[in-house]
Amino acid sequence: MRRKNPTSPSRDPIENDFLQALRRLQDESPNHKALKAAKAVGKLKINFSTVAQEAGHSRTLIALENSRYPRVREAVRIAQGETPSEPRTSGDLINKLRADIAELRVQLKKAEAHAVEHFDAREKADRQASRWKNAYDRLLKKLPTAEGNVVQYGPRG
Repeated sequence: MRRKNPTSPSRDPIENDFLQALRRLQDESPNHKALKAAKAVGKLKINFSTVAQEAGHSRTLIALENSRYPRVREAVRIAQGETPSEPRTSGDLINKLRADIAELRVQLKKAEAHAVEHFDAREKADRQASRWKNAYDRLLKKLPTAEGNVVQYGPRG
């Protein structure tokens, strides 16, 4: 039996409506007439009521403690600035840890790519510096060795 990925998008259209409404409110581009007016006045807030109003669904679907859409409820609470709640069951904990692992893997890949990019730039800079030093040394050999006309590079000796 295939497991559902905890970070995968929801297949429930109502949950998708709530998540899209939350994104619109976070971007400050609501579609609902009353919320547009609140935005114009500068009083647009993100809470369960405004998300439900923007989504066109009942507030009780996400506002109650044991709601049908816990992902949406948690996303709204995070958008309000609250800290994420602790998982209640071992299944919730496992899903949270899997999501954390997936996020950390993405961050690790970005960091590794960034390190490789810097390493390549350093290698290129070293090759260029060596090439310029060799060119400088060749030019020094071609110039007359009058002490007053030549600028010395590096230590003398």
